[in-house]
Amino acid sequence: MCLLKTVDVERPIISNDVVMVKHDDFAHLGEDTYLRILASDKRGKDISKSYYYFIVNKLRAIGLLLDNAISFKAVFPFTISSQHISISDSIMFITDDKKLIYYNSDNDTYTCGGCPVNSECLKGLKSVVKEVDIKVRNEYLDDAWLSVIDGIKSEFLSNIRYVRAKAEIGKIDIKERIKVRNNEWIK
Repeated sequence: MCLLKTVDVERPIISNDVVMVKHDDFAHLGEDTYLRILASDKRGKDISKSYYYFIVNKLRAIGLLLDNAISFKAVFPFTISSQHISISDSIMFITDDKKLIYYNSDNDTYTCGGCPVNSECLKGLKSVVKEVDIKVRNEYLDDAWLSVIDGIKSEFLSNIRYVRAKAEIGKIDIKERIKVRNNEWIK
C-alpha cells in the first residue's frame, strides 16, 4: 500500500542534496497543492496568494526551496524517538528529466493488486533505478520500491560526514557572544 504521485518540475533545480524532513511534513508534501507549488512557481487562480506564500515559506523552512529554486535531489521522512532517528521507507525524488516522484509507503491510498497508477508507478520506479544504478530483483512493485529506497538510503548514510541541524538549544545570544569575544581580544 502506498501513495504515488508524479509531477513535472518547472522550477530550476540548484542542488543534488538529500534532505530529511519530519514525517508529518513529508505526509503534507503528498497533497496536490503542496506538490504543485513545489514543482512550479506559478500560483494559478485556484489558490489564494496568502495560502500560496504560506506553502512556499513552509517549503523554504523545511529546506526544499532556496529562493525560487528546488534545493534537493531526494527527500526522506524521518521520525525521532528518545534514542534514535528512524528514516522511513518513503521517498521524494527528482529525476534528471525533471519529474518529481513522490512515493509514500505509509499511506494506504493505493494497493498493488488493482492499482490505478500501476503503469505510472513502474515508469517512476524505472526512472529512479536507472539514475541511481541499483539492481532490483523484486516481482512486486511495493517490494521493488522498498529495495530501491533501501539502496538509496544506504548510499546516503554511507556518505554522511557530519550532520548540522537548526535547533533552539538554550538561550545563546550570538550578538552578545561576539561583543564579549571582541572585548576579550581588545584587552
